[in-house]
Amino acid sequence: MYSQLIYFIIALMLFTIQQPGNQPYLPPAPTFLAGIGIFLVYVMICRTAFRRLQYAMWQNIPTSVLTHRQHQLEARLSILALVLLIFFVYMLNIKFYFRALPGFDTSLALSGTLGLILYLVHLAVIWFFSYPIYKHIHHSDIGIAGFLKGHLSFNSAILVPWLFLSLILDLMEAIQGPALLKSEVGQFISLGFVLLCFILFGPFVVVRLWGCTPLPETSTRKELQDFIDKNHFRIGNFVQWPLFGGEMLTAGIMGILPGWRYILITQGLLSLLTVDELKAVVAHEMGHVRRFHLLFYLCFFICYSVLTYSLNDVILLLLLQNGTLLEWALTPDNMHLTLFSIVYSIPLVLLLVIYFRYIFGFFLRNSERQADIYAMQLIGHPYTLISAFEKIAYYSGQIRDLPSWHHYSIRQRIDFLLNSYEDASLVRRHHKKLYGTAVVFLFLVASLIFWTERIESTSLVKNWNTELQLNMIKDEIRRKPDNPELLAAYGGLLLEKGRFEEAKLSLEKALEMEPNDATTMNNLAWLYVTAPPPHFQPRKALELALAAKALDPAPQVLDTLAEAYFANGRYREALQAIESAIEKHPKNEAYFLGQQLKFQDALQKSLERRD
Repeated sequence: MYSQLIYFIIALMLFTIQQPGNQPYLPPAPTFLAGIGIFLVYVMICRTAFRRLQYAMWQNIPTSVLTHRQHQLEARLSILALVLLIFFVYMLNIKFYFRALPGFDTSLALSGTLGLILYLVHLAVIWFFSYPIYKHIHHSDIGIAGFLKGHLSFNSAILVPWLFLSLILDLMEAIQGPALLKSEVGQFISLGFVLLCFILFGPFVVVRLWGCTPLPETSTRKELQDFIDKNHFRIGNFVQWPLFGGEMLTAGIMGILPGWRYILITQGLLSLLTVDELKAVVAHEMGHVRRFHLLFYLCFFICYSVLTYSLNDVILLLLLQNGTLLEWALTPDNMHLTLFSIVYSIPLVLLLVIYFRYIFGFFLRNSERQADIYAMQLIGHPYTLISAFEKIAYYSGQIRDLPSWHHYSIRQRIDFLLNSYEDASLVRRHHKKLYGTAVVFLFLVASLIFWTERIESTSLVKNWNTELQLNMIKDEIRRKPDNPELLAAYGGLLLEKGRFEEAKLSLEKALEMEPNDATTMNNLAWLYVTAPPPHFQPRKALELALAAKALDPAPQVLDTLAEAYFANGRYREALQAIESAIEKHPKNEAYFLGQQLKFQDALQKSLERRD
């Protein structure tokens, strides 16, 4: 499930980032035929790969080897499905044709659902051809339809929360709410509230979506209920998990609130384990709650969302420092836009894989081990839990040594339980390792988020931003050379950069085209009054500043006028102009007060010299 979560997030990311542009790469018929052709090639690859595995199965290779090969093959074909998704989206530009659907460009839920359906179709091919292998390993009686339905049902635990959040985001965009809700802070608060509601109450929906039913009132159910009651652990219910017809040998816990918390057990596990072994499994699931793993996982996902949001602008800004990438991003040509989208997606996908596969994987493995420890300590010994592990390993295809990035192998879990039962210091060391690394992780994430927020206000990044804006406006001017607004904006940015000659030419040209633009007049006046010779022309600056004030007496215009009066030695008028600006309550009031002190000091010294 955890691997599939990563694949789904990557699929969504790859599908969402690409911009289809205004033109298709190919006409509809060739696009359709190419898509069908590539999909059929994928079907043949899957069929051939699983046929080879079936041939090995007929050669009576050990079940453990067969199971390991099946897991490896499914992982490789899932990654190949992502590669084909890239081909469909980035090479065939199928999103251009999806735009014909009403709401595709505006609805996150609709566009994301189409991308996921495209990926799920490829996964369904894997599931279809893996069915005979599954049936052989597990001695299963489930039909192909039930097998496919089981996979879809299992993955719905990932898809339903995403769909729910996407629909809420679409709704927030559609409604006319308070301005606060439209701000970044408001959207974070709203999304956090919705996510919290789903985390708290979503399990009630998910267990019904999966078709889970309460465990029958049997002696086994009664003993399990007595066990959790004795240990003061509250749940909403024990439910029977019909995963793959109930044949899977697994259990789980879902939910944070006691009344909306469920322990899920498949019929296969109920039939296989003794009551004492089931109690050990339930104790393991209790350990996840008692050790706050579910809350930590929630925190982990929130950290990823905030971290991605914080790093996104920095990554984009770094990429756009490259002239070629900037040209690709600004060009109207679809192919170059696609190339930029691919390059842009690479660091985001790498961040996702490293974050979940390696960092989250570390915490998952060690949280599972901590839950094992809790079960051992609650029961008083590890033997019933070990017995349950051995049975699950054997009847799940002899998977005792099957490696996993999110769980230690069953052999490793058993060995640790036996060793820690003999040596209690191993338990203490494990707790210290897990909690210590969690603190370090949270500190590093908080530091990185803080750093990305601070770095955006540094002179280096501000300079990058200005250069980026300059290049973007320059590109627009190349297309629209007679646009005075673009020329004025370009001149204003050049002025900020201290490129006075270029700024002067651009602003003067803009003013020729639009003689009554107060902003252009003000910027040119500021250039004349603050630039070094030969651009320093205080009389010209005063003329322009007075003309700008007549059109728009805004605080920044009055500031320029005051500076022009000051440069011309007219200190009293400079003081009057800046005081008029302060009366308008400008945003950067500290700057204006500083200007006021400067002019007061100049006026005072001027009067003293006269005396």
